[in-house]
Amino acid sequence: MATTQDVGLLTRKLGAADYDPTRYVSEISQRCVGGEEILAQRKVIQNLSDDTNNQLKKNVYQNYSQFIETAKEISHLENDMYRLSHMITEQRKMLTGLLETSVLGDSVPLTHVIEKGEIPAEKETEPKDVNTVDQGRKDLLDLMENVEGGREIIDVQTRFILHHGDLVEMDIGDNSALHRVHGYLCNDSLIIATWLREKRGPVRFKMSSIYPMSTIAMVNVRDLAGVKHAWKLLVSPDPRLFQCKDAESKKAWLLAYDEAKDLQRTGGIPKPKTFERAKSIRPRANEPLNPFGEDDFEDGSEDAAKEPEIPEWLAELPDTLDVHIAQREFEQAVELLKEADEEFEASSESQQIRETKVAAAGRKETLITVLKGELRVTPDKSLQGGPRTARRAVNLLTSLGRSNEARDLLLAHRTALLRHTVKNVRPEGSTVMYVQRLGTAFYQQVSEACREFDKCFPGQRDRSSALLMWTEEEIEWFADRLDKQVFNSQSPITVVSSCVSFLRKQSERLVNTGMDVIFMLDSRLQSSIEKVIMEARDKAVEAVKLRWAEENWLAHNCGSRAGLEKVVSDLNSVGVANITGYVGENSHIMLTTNTVSFSLAYLQLTDQLLLLFTPGTRHLVNESLVSVLHAHLRHLEQAVRGDTEQDAQFVVKNAAFLLDTVLTLAEHRYQEKTQSDCPKLAKLHSNYTWIKEGKASLTKYTDPNYI
Repeated sequence: MATTQDVGLLTRKLGAADYDPTRYVSEISQRCVGGEEILAQRKVIQNLSDDTNNQLKKNVYQNYSQFIETAKEISHLENDMYRLSHMITEQRKMLTGLLETSVLGDSVPLTHVIEKGEIPAEKETEPKDVNTVDQGRKDLLDLMENVEGGREIIDVQTRFILHHGDLVEMDIGDNSALHRVHGYLCNDSLIIATWLREKRGPVRFKMSSIYPMSTIAMVNVRDLAGVKHAWKLLVSPDPRLFQCKDAESKKAWLLAYDEAKDLQRTGGIPKPKTFERAKSIRPRANEPLNPFGEDDFEDGSEDAAKEPEIPEWLAELPDTLDVHIAQREFEQAVELLKEADEEFEASSESQQIRETKVAAAGRKETLITVLKGELRVTPDKSLQGGPRTARRAVNLLTSLGRSNEARDLLLAHRTALLRHTVKNVRPEGSTVMYVQRLGTAFYQQVSEACREFDKCFPGQRDRSSALLMWTEEEIEWFADRLDKQVFNSQSPITVVSSCVSFLRKQSERLVNTGMDVIFMLDSRLQSSIEKVIMEARDKAVEAVKLRWAEENWLAHNCGSRAGLEKVVSDLNSVGVANITGYVGENSHIMLTTNTVSFSLAYLQLTDQLLLLFTPGTRHLVNESLVSVLHAHLRHLEQAVRGDTEQDAQFVVKNAAFLLDTVLTLAEHRYQEKTQSDCPKLAKLHSNYTWIKEGKASLTKYTDPNYI
């Protein structure tokens, strides 16, 4: 046990600045004698490591609350700084207004010159002159003098300003304020500039980013608890969130964006001012429409009435769909598209309706693409979303009329999940245990895939063929992995039979889900199973020849009482229950060693072959059972007919045990497994009865297929 002084010395040594692990290990190897001292030193270092980890955890726990409080205080201080900034701006505006005010009502010249970057927000929303392009171009030139790097903006001669103002960029994840920016919305682009901490003459901002109008979308964001008066900029690769100072400023930004879109559609030419019904001086009842008695007003009203107005929610449909898609509110987007289709069918055809239809169709394709992405599997995408996520996307795609694509994507998603699960099974332990874990994972995924398919497409039998084909492909892939793990030259029949039997039982459980894959598994593994059966048969026949070459016709000597009990237990395990009648004195069994060994090997081979029994392997299993037993009986027949001297009663006793016990057990197990009899085994029993009866036979059987 290390002392406190030793631990302290070790702590200082490991924490030294010139600590070298290689040199330290070398010193320990030279100082320690034997493995016990090295293990003791390792234990001391491990205890020191554990103590250090525990101390770190305690420090984190003790300071955790302080970390949380400090973060809250920093957040509060940041908010206070923003509020102070706004208050200072308001105070400066108030002082400017007081300086301009005269008691006599005259205009007082200002001694304090307001910089161009400090134009009050109210001036941003003033109505433009008739020549919008010229005025906007002039304003853009003036504003870019305050922006570092703004010269490249004014190089485009057709660019002019529509709206600008202060904004606060917010974090999309937690809706926290990031920094203040100044935005410039032009007819062809959106420009974002950041504030400079130190003024350099008239320059107040620094160019941050510029987005062409064709690559962005500005959508309204509903006022929530964390953020108000905000709009979202949908731009690649990541969207951005900006907060305005009030609702009026937010409305001005959205109106300016709509105007910019209109300019894009008209090729950059501002629309002429049209007659606005809401702002016109409508005559009251019983008043003439035209005080001059002319019918021009009536004609104009009729022309204006020719174009029917659409509901406000339908006019804002594209923007609303953008918001739902950006916020992953896919169900609301699908419902809104359905309502829009019904409204389109009920409304009369007009230019506005056609434009809205085209915009809605584009948003629908975008929604379909996003939903497909939910099901599409990529290397950088996690597979732990669960079945509900996939089911949600499939149901929505089906509602949008893309059921075939939803079916294919669902099956592809289940394929990726199945193969990912199977590949994660570690090849630990014996081959049988590994195959059992492998089969459990595979069939569990197949069962879940069938259940999810039924939930996504209930009662649609026309789509079951796709599920069946998918299952066949996955079993083919799974069988290829089994060929590499199980069916090779080094795998004995005991391993193969155990693995195949387990997989067949797992396949039978799938029948309850309506999917019978036993035939698929048997047909795919049949060639490999037949190869294993033939190899096991040939090895058994060769073993029979080797045992008969060493036959001495002596009773089997177990050596001791324990050896006798072991042989009796082995025979009982393969089904021989009446072996006590063959037990003699001095731990002897009144059967030859050859007979005892062959009985154990043949009954074990029978069990293994029956585990591999299928309608496709019936003939090969029958032929193997008969060939091995016939090879042994043929050697027994040759021994009886030969000139060797042996005890006739002892030979009869061995023959009776083989025919009445071993062969009868094989026939019984065959009938129990297959629910039918094997005629060749029964004929073999009848043709070799003369040996156990001690009679001579004139017929010699040399061909294993003689029956």
